[in-house]
Amino acid sequence: MNRRDFLHYTGAASLITTGIISPTTLMATHPFPDFSGFQELVDNLVLLNDEQVEKIAALQNRDTSSKYYGGVYDTWKIVTPQSTGGLFKTLAIAYSQPKSKYYLDNSLLDKMEMAIKYLLKVQHSDGTIDLLSTNFHSTPDTGFVVEPLCASYDLLKQLQFPQKESLLRPLELFLKNAGEAFVVGGIHTPNHRWVVSMALARLNTLFPDERYLERIDQWLQEGVDIDADGQYEERSTYIYTPLTNRCLIYISLLAGHPELMDIVRKNLEMTLYYVHPNGEVATEASGRQDQFRVGFMEHYYIPYRMAALTFNDGRFSAMVRQIESTVPEKLLTYLPYFLTTKELGKELPAPDELPRNYVKEFKHSNLVRIRRGNIDATILGDNPTFFTLSKGKAVLASVRLASAFFGRGQFQSERINRTNDGFELNWSFDWGYFQPLPKGEKPNYEIPFDEDRKRRKKSEVQHLKMKVVVTENEGVFTLDFDLEGNENVPFAIELAFRNEGTLQEVKKVPEAEDVFLLRAKNGFYQVEDDKIKFGPGNAAHEWTEIRGALPRPNGKCVYLTGFTPFKKHIDFQ
Repeated sequence: MNRRDFLHYTGAASLITTGIISPTTLMATHPFPDFSGFQELVDNLVLLNDEQVEKIAALQNRDTSSKYYGGVYDTWKIVTPQSTGGLFKTLAIAYSQPKSKYYLDNSLLDKMEMAIKYLLKVQHSDGTIDLLSTNFHSTPDTGFVVEPLCASYDLLKQLQFPQKESLLRPLELFLKNAGEAFVVGGIHTPNHRWVVSMALARLNTLFPDERYLERIDQWLQEGVDIDADGQYEERSTYIYTPLTNRCLIYISLLAGHPELMDIVRKNLEMTLYYVHPNGEVATEASGRQDQFRVGFMEHYYIPYRMAALTFNDGRFSAMVRQIESTVPEKLLTYLPYFLTTKELGKELPAPDELPRNYVKEFKHSNLVRIRRGNIDATILGDNPTFFTLSKGKAVLASVRLASAFFGRGQFQSERINRTNDGFELNWSFDWGYFQPLPKGEKPNYEIPFDEDRKRRKKSEVQHLKMKVVVTENEGVFTLDFDLEGNENVPFAIELAFRNEGTLQEVKKVPEAEDVFLLRAKNGFYQVEDDKIKFGPGNAAHEWTEIRGALPRPNGKCVYLTGFTPFKKHIDFQ
């Protein structure tokens, strides 16, 4: 994990996760208007969509001599099917909605025709398209593009307008070609099964074909990859978990599998305990690219809204309201589904209280979540970041520990053990030196020495154990550190705070950007009115980038340093 990725804020780039992308230049530049009720939210999103029309249309290739003619450039100036589909979706919404200033504006038709002709041009003979950043002839990535294009087709077919036949006929051809890929094509990841199945379900509503339903049943007979905690295999709480929920909902809705809603509900029950006080979702335990990424709950909006209606659950209604109040503009990416799923417009049950005071263990995810009102923390096993904490907008994004023990001393507890008063994390390692081979044996220089030395007798073996116990009392967290074994081993405890806050009572390390030592009794980190107090400090040396430790994250990093043996606690309050 590199420094830039560690504390990356996803912002506008979050649109990429839904398959059809809009470049980062397409975000609103003013506050989202107030609204009351779902229809007013949709109306505001239609107006926000209008703001994107000229911006994304300007990225369309208009050079008739270019092989990219009609395609749309992405953020990296590459013409892709995904960006091109994004243009088509944006224009289809604007053209079809009476609230839009572009309603029935025929100047959009040529742009949509150019886009769909480009998509047909780059569609392979097997019906697939490429995701140029990684996947080629990709059935699942075709599914990501097909889904919003199906919604676009549904919106446009209801209208009467010039060029209707010349626009919808190639779009229909593209979609049906993709269907041929879906009924035979393979996948890479667990969520891809449900992406393809959702695309098949949407295609079947437009162009009924028994093969589509049979293929959905093939994937579903494997069973859904949900564990006893309620989490899907990839544990991707910002990207692929909500995506899987949405896929299962539409398979349920469009392909006649109502039993899938119970699976969605199980995940949404769990996710209630994954939400930070500021509305972000906890991503620390993700097994995919969203690990440690800052993201809000927008991708859960359709799942929570549909589940609230299906199960008459007021807690789910409350989560819908929370998403609407925190990141309504980010719901733009789901506007085509709001416009084509009449069930979403039904009145929600009255909201109940969301959980705000709890200690919840999720053993399958190797994670503990603790929340006390405006304060919450995450304890992590099998992760070099073993503790995170937030107080409103003030966020301690990571606590890590590394020793210089043979360059292999990055603390990472295999599991979290519950104690009488807290949670215990453990790491131990033995290492030493190697003797000559027995007489008559020779090294095998055809393989790496590290591999061949396994035959050698080990000597002068050294030992190191590190233990961290996390306890909590009314929102005050204590981390007790106990390092023992080999003596005089340098170590550093790393506290990585987000960049936007200010630090007090810490000493800057010379010639290092955003690196500090805590020598004082206590340090402070503050964002607006939210403050975290931490300490007492310990700075026995100034070596912060320990050999063998992971790279320093992108944030304001405070270090406590010392030598083994070491016993000390750090309070966070």
